[in-house]
Amino acid sequence: QHLHHPQPPQPSQPPRQLQQQQQQQPQPQSMLNMNIVNPQLSSALPNMSIAYNGLPLTTVMNMNGVPQLVTVVSPYVLPAGLANTHAALQPSIQQISQQISPYPFHTSLPQLNPGCFDANTPASSMPSPPAHGDHSLQMAQPPPSQQIGSGSGWAAPAAKGAAASVGAESVPPGPYEVRQPKRLMVRGREIRSVEDAAEAGAVLELAHDQNGCRFLQDQLDLRHKPHIDCIFEAVKGDVVRLSTDPFGNYLIQKLLQYGVSDQRLQLVMGCLEQLVNVALNVHGTRVVQKMVECANTPQQTAAVTAAIEPRAMDLICDMNGNHVIQRCLASLRMPHSQFIFDLVTAECFAVATHRHGCCVLQRCLDHAQSTSREALIAEIVRHAPKLVVDPFGNYVVQYILELRQAALTHAIVQALQGGFCELSLQKFSSNVIEKCLKSGDAQVISMVAQELTSARALSTLLHDPFANYVMQTLLTVSSDLEIEQLVEKIQPHLASLRSTLYGKRIQAKLLRRYPKLARS
Repeated sequence: QHLHHPQPPQPSQPPRQLQQQQQQQPQPQSMLNMNIVNPQLSSALPNMSIAYNGLPLTTVMNMNGVPQLVTVVSPYVLPAGLANTHAALQPSIQQISQQISPYPFHTSLPQLNPGCFDANTPASSMPSPPAHGDHSLQMAQPPPSQQIGSGSGWAAPAAKGAAASVGAESVPPGPYEVRQPKRLMVRGREIRSVEDAAEAGAVLELAHDQNGCRFLQDQLDLRHKPHIDCIFEAVKGDVVRLSTDPFGNYLIQKLLQYGVSDQRLQLVMGCLEQLVNVALNVHGTRVVQKMVECANTPQQTAAVTAAIEPRAMDLICDMNGNHVIQRCLASLRMPHSQFIFDLVTAECFAVATHRHGCCVLQRCLDHAQSTSREALIAEIVRHAPKLVVDPFGNYVVQYILELRQAALTHAIVQALQGGFCELSLQKFSSNVIEKCLKSGDAQVISMVAQELTSARALSTLLHDPFANYVMQTLLTVSSDLEIEQLVEKIQPHLASLRSTLYGKRIQAKLLRRYPKLARS
């Protein structure tokens, strides 16, 4: 049977060192074991309130994960209410004293004080468990008759390493530490609420502190308007610094999310001159994205776009700023985002061949309206022969091919026609040729197959580390007639295919489909 405390808070675990000592010691089958209770005493347990020689009680989690009220007695953890008489416990203590040796600093097992067990102790003397969310070990005050200085003869020294605080409870000696809950202190004053922070003039100071900023965010999550207004008034003059702060940027995002329209506009205007610099910052980019996402009035949208437009190209090519442009494409309606499509179309090649710009261009294809989209695709097709050999531009061409629109695929293939052989020999463009073949368009496959099989450098294509993958794909997707023509061209090179790693792959694919070639 297990003790169940009537209140189900989320208490802390026993101190680690105490847990280790308990695991090392043999567990006697007695009433002092934390998880073993004498069945004969179980009926008297619910209303028991005990103390052990003045030792205070605390709440811990037992082995079953159930909150349990205990008193820490070196070297035992004695569950509260285990017995109602001294005589009931004494035999068990004597038994344990023969099985378990005390800690080195104890010369003998402590003796029980018969007056410690009182079945008539009122419920009000039962110590309260820790508050919800408090994960530190809280030592409760002993009953009045057993408090320090009442003649019990026991004095509780301060726990080694424990944080000193006003009103902290005394703790019994032992080989463990009692961690007091962290308190939010500003200039020697404890902050418990937004009102306390405002009265101390410490809201802005808290906003730059990790724990303080987290506290303010928790208060904002409650959506209590007076608190939102109080925090807003305290930080609105320092928006730029907070937006680029590792902690403060989260607070500004919360204010943009929970504030009213006028407050959002003031936050935008507060960093308007530095908006691009904030967007280029690793922390500030989140704030500017939130400004774009939460803009719900024409004034907010116009202010943000007016600040971004002059330096939009800088943002597109920046590791952090490109996310702001992508957020504009996803959140802003036309015509507010038109300046992005115009810029990307005009600077198509420069954007497509940039590490971050190629991602922005793909998002432009996703969000553009028909007119802007057609103009942008026309520029991509025009630059296709150069884009396919670029480490980043090839992804833009592949993105268009993945749309599986026949007209777009034909436009790309026609732009590359006449260079399939050369492009198959290069690392990035060979991926594009494979993508053309995998489109499933019979006309496209026929165009590519005809050019590759008639190439003078067919032997080079078969042994090349990149082109061999194009040839394998061609053998997979071509029609039977095209494959027969291709086999006829490859058959004179079968002997040489065995000499290279890449040639062996093509040979194996051919032999699986045409076993008779093995006898030739």
